[in-house]
Amino acid sequence: AHWEHTVDTTVSTDARWWGQLTDNEKRAANGICYFKDNWDKIDMNPNPSFFPHPVPNFRYRPWDELDAVTQNVAANMMNYTEDKWDSLGTSVTEKNTFLNLRSEQRAGALDLGFYTHTWDCFMNHYLAYFWSSFHDDLLVAIETLGWNEAMWMGKVNLVPPSENKIWIDLTPEEKAAATRLCYFKEIWDQEPIPRWYDYEAGMNTVVTTGGPVPKDIDLDIFVTTGYAGKAPGDVGTVVYTATDAEVEEEKSSSSYRLVSLSVLALVLPMGAFLFV
Repeated sequence: AHWEHTVDTTVSTDARWWGQLTDNEKRAANGICYFKDNWDKIDMNPNPSFFPHPVPNFRYRPWDELDAVTQNVAANMMNYTEDKWDSLGTSVTEKNTFLNLRSEQRAGALDLGFYTHTWDCFMNHYLAYFWSSFHDDLLVAIETLGWNEAMWMGKVNLVPPSENKIWIDLTPEEKAAATRLCYFKEIWDQEPIPRWYDYEAGMNTVVTTGGPVPKDIDLDIFVTTGYAGKAPGDVGTVVYTATDAEVEEEKSSSSYRLVSLSVLALVLPMGAFLFV
């Protein structure tokens, strides 16, 4: 029934990374032609950007710039309104992982151009994952931002200091961690899309899909684990590391963004997770 997809549940191994499988499970997986990269679903799509996955620029257009077909998909299949589309992170739909979307929502996301990696990273930022799901560079990113298991799982009423910083006040290491979670300045600072969309150019111009890693993002924090399957030095055309003086020079304020996180509470049977 699981293999034929005639039931809604999946086996427990589907919720685990390769490194979390037992030796017997790995041998069984090898027997049906799985190995680490294809089990962990390494993203093989072309990606010239310094983000871990291809940037879904189609999502960074304001509602009033979408064509009628896209608006129809977003509204009728994914429950978006204009306000929720233009304010990233405010839609309940974005609180779910790709696999945990309702079938119609997942079909709508596919129609827009999303797949598991781009949705979970750019839309959900892995917020719906349980702590045990983090591994390698994802774990490095989460811990660099100051999270531990107790905070992430809502066992203590605390969040790390990074949650109260605007982008410009993050350290180069914290910006690298946030980039691994598919944040960029405008999303991290919770700015509505119409505020930063380039209407004259008819496209998103605040995020480059190619070129060098910005000098204030230090991907060297991933030198041991790799960065989404790549060596940090292979990301972008040039890698910069900002000095403390450069970072201080760029700071113009010490304002804070206020983030309220819901408590992670429910594991759903498909191996994906949901906020309640």
